[in-house]
Amino acid sequence: MKKILSILSFVLLFGAAQAQLLNSIGVNVGANMSEHFWHVNTTNVHPIPTYYDDDQKWKYNWNLGVFAELFSNDHLRWDTEFQLNHKGGIDVDKFHNATPRPTTTTHVCWNNYAKFRYELYQGIPYILLGLRLEYVMSTATASAPIARGPFVPLQLTPAVGAGWEFITYGMIKPFVELIYNPSPLIGPPSYHIDDLTLWNREIELRVGIRLELQSSKESCPKVYK
Repeated sequence: MKKILSILSFVLLFGAAQAQLLNSIGVNVGANMSEHFWHVNTTNVHPIPTYYDDDQKWKYNWNLGVFAELFSNDHLRWDTEFQLNHKGGIDVDKFHNATPRPTTTTHVCWNNYAKFRYELYQGIPYILLGLRLEYVMSTATASAPIARGPFVPLQLTPAVGAGWEFITYGMIKPFVELIYNPSPLIGPPSYHIDDLTLWNREIELRVGIRLELQSSKESCPKVYK
């Protein structure tokens, strides 16, 4: 899987560069908080087990990404990104008064965002709208209900975010952004086995740098008369 992603990223970047569409490349790192929310289908034949009467709490994780920004339009660009991301949640067994039981899922993601930006003298605010193709590499859980089966291995999830890029006079452009990534709107949920369905949501706070390859165009902020 890693070899396929490496080859695909090389092909995308090489093709974009040859077509003179590649505006910049960059890296980002972030902290995130994620949680599961449960849905239980119950019948008279299959009543709710006691361990389903749980509180679901946020779990704190981290993520790392590399990206390419395509096109050089002043207001609209396209970001394509490969990301290593950790999601999960914590369920607290109220019935047994047990220790909180964490679950962590490690994802390799291919993220694609439309980037709507507006250049100001103080900086560049922007909005991200897009989709993520997520592959679950591994799962670690201490939760008895979740341990009964695997998570859905491949999902398409939406993402929306907002960011701020700081003005600099060189090729390196630092930025900070906040992204919300809920469960898939189309397709299967994050987890489903028997009478238990899990959905996941995540909030990411990321910082990074963008290396401007067409620096002559954006070396200085605009001056408005």
